[in-house]
Amino acid sequence: MRILHIDEQAVDIQVEGINDLWYVQNIIHSGDSILTAVRRRTEKQEDIARSKETERVTVSVSLKIEKVEFQAFSNRLRILGVVNSGPDEILGEHQSAIVKPGDILKIFKESWNQSERRMLQESTEESSKTTAIFVVADDDEANVYLLRAYGIQSVGHIDSGKSGKYYDSSYSEESFFRQIADSISPLLSGIVPITILGPGFTRDKIAAYLKEKTEFSKHPVITHSSSRTDEQAIYEYLGSEEARKAIENTRLSSEKISIDSFMKALKAGGLATYGYDQVQAAIDSGAVSELLISEEKARDPKYRGLIEQSLHIGAKISILSSHSDPGITLKGFGGVSAILRYAIS
Repeated sequence: MRILHIDEQAVDIQVEGINDLWYVQNIIHSGDSILTAVRRRTEKQEDIARSKETERVTVSVSLKIEKVEFQAFSNRLRILGVVNSGPDEILGEHQSAIVKPGDILKIFKESWNQSERRMLQESTEESSKTTAIFVVADDDEANVYLLRAYGIQSVGHIDSGKSGKYYDSSYSEESFFRQIADSISPLLSGIVPITILGPGFTRDKIAAYLKEKTEFSKHPVITHSSSRTDEQAIYEYLGSEEARKAIENTRLSSEKISIDSFMKALKAGGLATYGYDQVQAAIDSGAVSELLISEEKARDPKYRGLIEQSLHIGAKISILSSHSDPGITLKGFGGVSAILRYAIS
């Protein structure tokens, strides 16, 4: 995300990628306003009488936000609200705005809290971009995934044709590997690491094949053993020491570290708590070292108070995506938990 202009109440941004849509969803809230361009029909009375299809025109409007809808791994964010500035004939009307990569919008808030400012800053950093490509494979199939700021996106599936319902008597290992390379190639940008996971020797063969190709020469190719051949193999890897060294600055790896630390503290007894009332009591005692909160709760004014209070006592804030495995785990604890500096009664 690019910040084009910023002042005390307003920020002009340009959305650069899919990750940015997730950040915008978590920065704007009901009651805020955005200035953006929308498409509206130009209806004339004679068109209505004849049931004639009317053309759409682009209109610049300000919307007071009522609801924000983001579909994981889609390329658009839908914002619904009431027009509070724009052409006179549509003032006060409900309107939806579609935001997608490349769009520019202005966000207005009565006041920006610390967590919103931090999220805005994080969105501009390199860690908010696509940070890793994963291939989870055995000798029967391969699945290709992207590591996003808010979760793991499945982007490709390749059957080797070696066995099963896709059995091909002319099976070629080289052809299988070439299809994997062809699936990865369009995803390459910057110096993105490619991690090959899976059981057996296939992962090492795929890695060797990629390293021989010029187009992959500047991308680190890493292998890691896993008994899994699905998305869970990636979460297993994210909890490893190798992952922390290779992709330590990614949002999802940080989420994994935070939820693992919380679970460890919880099992130890007395050094973790969860639920709104229990976390509030821990904050009041000054005992919170790290606050873990789901993105849904972080958009709730009641729970946003926990964030601001935690920042005031110097606690680390971790907002977990609802689309990630760590975020789903946190949801089972009520969407908010805390790791404590010391046990409290």
